[in-house]
Amino acid sequence: MTIIATPAATAPRAANTAARAARPAMIEDPSNLWLVHPLSERLLAPALRLGIHPNMVSFTGMGFGALAGAFYAHWQQPLAVVAGFLLMVGWHVMDGLDGKLARASGKASPLGRLIDGLCDYMVFFVVMLPIVFSFADWQPVLALAVVSGICHAVQSAWYEGEREAWKRRARGVFHVEPRSARFWGEAFYNSVEARLGGGAKAIDAVLAAHPDRLDAYLDATAPLLRRLSILSANSRTLVIALACLAGNPRLYWYWEIIGLSAIAIGLALLLRRRERTLA
Repeated sequence: MTIIATPAATAPRAANTAARAARPAMIEDPSNLWLVHPLSERLLAPALRLGIHPNMVSFTGMGFGALAGAFYAHWQQPLAVVAGFLLMVGWHVMDGLDGKLARASGKASPLGRLIDGLCDYMVFFVVMLPIVFSFADWQPVLALAVVSGICHAVQSAWYEGEREAWKRRARGVFHVEPRSARFWGEAFYNSVEARLGGGAKAIDAVLAAHPDRLDAYLDATAPLLRRLSILSANSRTLVIALACLAGNPRLYWYWEIIGLSAIAIGLALLLRRRERTLA
């Protein structure tokens, strides 16, 4: 007997798909939900009308970061710190806009994704370097900043990888989706992200065999993914400003090396334990 799906039968399925598509909000950084994304959305329509390319938005965001670094070089002055912080908020808005603009204009590409990722890392580079050279004894400060930067890169790659893995599972995809690469730079970037990020794990096989467990998985792991937002660029932007206002930018680097590393390890263990329980 052939069963033909009726509109009434497909409506619940469509509603469930729509509900899952909205799930990423469950793991989003609150500052993105309440500030960055609304501002990016307001800029999307004007950017589309003007025909602005998403890559130009990425480079504009990096320009905001460079200006922020120029102000942070005078971190002893509270007004300069406030200006640097606001410029970094502007970068976050541009960082949110470039992806929205790429998708809305049909200009999303692997190269654009690479440019976006590299610009994000460069922003912290151009912010940190002026702070380092503001110290008379900048050599040991530079060593501290380099160690902090390595920790930052590893933490961010792992954080973004876990978020992407959670979001693809929310879409019902339980395997790692291959990324194309047109030149060696993209291939290298993709390989680093795959090694540190959210590759296929045992939970993927479990969910593929038992898709009825997906909702339980999403509900059980979303709170942990939300806590991981402390590893986001938004959180780091705030801590940079607070450390400078406290009169010691080194506090930010100690926080990255010791505090965020400990938090990342602890939350990783909790996340894997939660996944094993569900499996």
